[in-house]
Amino acid sequence: MLIYRSMGSALIAISQHWWAVILVVIANFASFGILFSLEDRFESLSGVPTFDTQNDLTAQRLLEQLALYSGEARTAYFQFAAFDFLFPLIAGLFVAVLWTLLLRLNRWKPVMRLYQARLFLLPLLTTLADWLENISLLSILNTPTAPNEAWVQAALIFKALKLLLLNVSLAGIVILAALLIYDRWLRARWTVQQAR
Repeated sequence: MLIYRSMGSALIAISQHWWAVILVVIANFASFGILFSLEDRFESLSGVPTFDTQNDLTAQRLLEQLALYSGEARTAYFQFAAFDFLFPLIAGLFVAVLWTLLLRLNRWKPVMRLYQARLFLLPLLTTLADWLENISLLSILNTPTAPNEAWVQAALIFKALKLLLLNVSLAGIVILAALLIYDRWLRARWTVQQAR
């Protein structure tokens, strides 16, 4: 509960300072660039994208591609994987800050309740799912024998969960922005009516 409150307080503090929001935006796009340059290196060595970025990955394809994770490609993947623990945190922070900002600026009561309930922490669940996917994939790659079927299924489940939560988070930005626009429109309309 302490972590929940601390994270919520940090997001609120960031959303209250324009320079902090800009830093989070810059960090997010910079980390995207780094992550995809690391993936490009892996792909140039293996001929396929990393497991992490194959959104339609199946157990069969995962097992077929395991042999490609050797030599320089293996080293390149581990470099990608190391950064892929930082990237989801930065990306999750970016989306959570946007949610916090959009909820905080809206004065419509139903939306204010969502802000008070700290719904803006929801996008960080995507980070957790991504980390669990990463752990599963690394466990598969570090098994000297044939990978355990449970790790393969875990990786695919956490990937599906990550993608679901990511879509919810991104849709949330659109919905919260629309609600903020609606709130501002209602307030402007009310102000005009009061002026008459």
